[in-house]
Amino acid sequence: MLPYCKRVFQAFAAARGHAEVLRDAGSSSRNIAHLFSARQFSNIRPDIHNDTSRRSQLSPDGPESKINTTTRCHASRIHNAKEDFVSECDRTFCPPEKVEHCPFLQLGLRQPRGDESLAHRLDNGLHSLKRTLKCPGSYQALFVDAAGTLIEASQSTQQVYREIGLKYGVKLSEDEIADKYKAAYGHPWCRFRMRYEADGRLYWQRIVQEATGCKDPGLLEDLYQYYTTDKAWHIGDPDAEKVLKAIRNAGIKLAVVSNFDTRLRPLMKVLSCYDWFDSIVVSAEVGLEKPNPEIFLTACKELCVKPEQVLHVGDDKTNDLVGASAAGCDSLLWGVEVANFTEVAKKLGIKI
Repeated sequence: MLPYCKRVFQAFAAARGHAEVLRDAGSSSRNIAHLFSARQFSNIRPDIHNDTSRRSQLSPDGPESKINTTTRCHASRIHNAKEDFVSECDRTFCPPEKVEHCPFLQLGLRQPRGDESLAHRLDNGLHSLKRTLKCPGSYQALFVDAAGTLIEASQSTQQVYREIGLKYGVKLSEDEIADKYKAAYGHPWCRFRMRYEADGRLYWQRIVQEATGCKDPGLLEDLYQYYTTDKAWHIGDPDAEKVLKAIRNAGIKLAVVSNFDTRLRPLMKVLSCYDWFDSIVVSAEVGLEKPNPEIFLTACKELCVKPEQVLHVGDDKTNDLVGASAAGCDSLLWGVEVANFTEVAKKLGIKI
């Protein structure tokens, strides 16, 4: 990870014009050791530390001079010999009205999700993607989304939150919890942090608190553990095992590509579907979130296939259709274009 961190360190230093920092970075890793983990970002624009024209876009005093001290997108700082510079954004929501103060946006760092560069593709609706499937025999791999496609929640979120929340004093109705959960889930997370980092507890803590109004850590832990069990989830298509095995036996490689925390692998083992797939690519493990095309390209590398040889199936227009399209993969919208894996098999030219 050190070479990558060094590149990140150089990007910050170049943006501030710290020639002395760059020299120090070449000879010592001590400064780099205080930086964030490389997995927090999907990419750094390659020209940021080579193109001096970008420096002129920043204020003479550096990006931190523009930060509103009241914003919740605070930054920790690293002390250099002469000045401070922004090193890391905290893991809290960035309110929409504060995003212009985000130092990472000013430094040209890309979001893990890659939303900004891809969202415009949905401006004219689903048909603006101009998606067409190839001949069935052209595909060598099938990528499958997890939650909402392969697996489904057995109970509604509001029902679970209310039932478990009762012993912690949660008095909200299911409808109230549903509204608050929807608002919390849709609220912008910090622009350069992934929602599902590692075990995802930090993100889910915020969601649970916002949805229930309860800050008791016991509620979070009970809910967190509940969603690791086969009581919380089930395989959505009852014929999934039979069909996916038939697809695999036909020579098509299978992979799960999912925005999920590190609970996904053990959960799939509990649901007895882990061995159905040749590869499982989880956003929390690779540091990339759909619709960022890099997560799809990572799965392609693991299966040794080209993007144009892949058909991806998922239930989210932005994450699954736009993301797959940006990576060069074909895609199908689960629940709209296909309702089960038997229909997916037909698209691949495989009779069940």
